Amino acid sequence: MARYVEVAQSMDPWADFDLCTGMRRFVAEVDAMAASQPPEPSMAEQRRMYDKFARRFTRNRPAGVRIRDMATIDGAADPVPIRIYEPVERDERPAHGLVFFHGGGFALGSIESHDCVVAELALATSTIAISVGYRLAPENPFPAAFDDAVRVWKYVQANADKIGFDPDCTVVGGDSAGAALAVAVCLKARAARMRMPAGQVLIYPALTAKGDLPSYEEQSVAPMLTAESLEYFWSLYTNKGQHADNPYAAPLMAESFIGLPPAFITTANFDPCRDDGALYAQRLKEDGIPVEYRCAAKLSHGHLRARSMSPAAAAEFAALGEGIRSLLRLAPNCYGRSIEQA
Repeated sequence: MARYVEVAQSMDPWADFDLCTGMRRFVAEVDAMAASQPPEPSMAEQRRMYDKFARRFTRNRPAGVRIRDMATIDGAADPVPIRIYEPVERDERPAHGLVFFHGGGFALGSIESHDCVVAELALATSTIAISVGYRLAPENPFPAAFDDAVRVWKYVQANADKIGFDPDCTVVGGDSAGAALAVAVCLKARAARMRMPAGQVLIYPALTAKGDLPSYEEQSVAPMLTAESLEYFWSLYTNKGQHADNPYAAPLMAESFIGLPPAFITTANFDPCRDDGALYAQRLKEDGIPVEYRCAAKLSHGHLRARSMSPAAAAEFAALGEGIRSLLRLAPNCYGRSIEQA
């Protein structure tokens, strides 16, 4: 019943949403694509639609980035696939790093679905970016994706020299469900006394399985993502709510965020999980953590994909790149050099 994009039946289903013109065009195209979905799509059909949607709005990978596909080899049961994006023009010193977890409700998406996003971030921020192909629900519910995320963080830290980046100058990030994995890595790093990421970069993060924040009601039928869809995907990931109170699954359940790294958080007004990011930013500030928080007034969930059609979405993407650079400027052990010198 729930699916990534739910299509309303009226002639103008989004008349009550003050989306910018480009975002409205983007949503209309997505709706037209989603109309071909069966009424009760299987998970395989949902994944095919998500991949089709991603391909439709994927830009060509920028020429200034080379890629390497590999997998973590750390003695665990199955390697986790990763893709490494390295800007071609950089000096010989270890680069700054970005470990990125893709969105898709913990059940959809892949390294391929977010290929151009991560490639463009690597180029825009002069970082070596690492995209993670974690296991998906419902076949692999929590803690599978979380375990994979932590394994990758440990692996890239242990193999920083081979990959070519500076482990002290590496941030974690992700969009939507991927943002929850990024925060969970920070929580685990604190608990296990692992090296802490230099920052956390969160794009319209989904951080609670409870669905009890004001935006879940105010934006319950928002374009691109509904409250019903969020409940559906959280149920898949948390095994019907069994792990909904676990902060490694739903990070807003953590009692404290003291000791976590600085954060850049960007949300969208027309999004049921808008208040996840707002509340997380507030709680970080209360715990003394530097935070930059943004909320795009005329955009919805998924606006990363709309950056070619919406100047507002393009501006948010540019701000995201600067947010990553700002976090790295704050990192205390980046060889004493500024990010502009990277």
